[in-house]
Amino acid sequence: MGSHTSTVSQKNMMVINFAQSRVLIDFSHTVSKFQNTSHSHRINPCGVIQARFREKNVMVMNFT
Repeated sequence: MGSHTSTVSQKNMMVINFAQSRVLIDFSHTVSKFQNTSHSHRINPCGVIQARFREKNVMVMNFT
């Protein structure tokens, strides 16, 4: 029983790590998009990144 719990927690950890790496990829992609647009001063990149991060958290909860 203990080994089953360990396996489940390791699987959840892998999903969380995957989601965090996706957030980092989205973060770098968002920053590059803002650097390439002339309207970057009108948009708050932090708000976009927080919204994307919340979206990824929902994805993690669906997997676990």
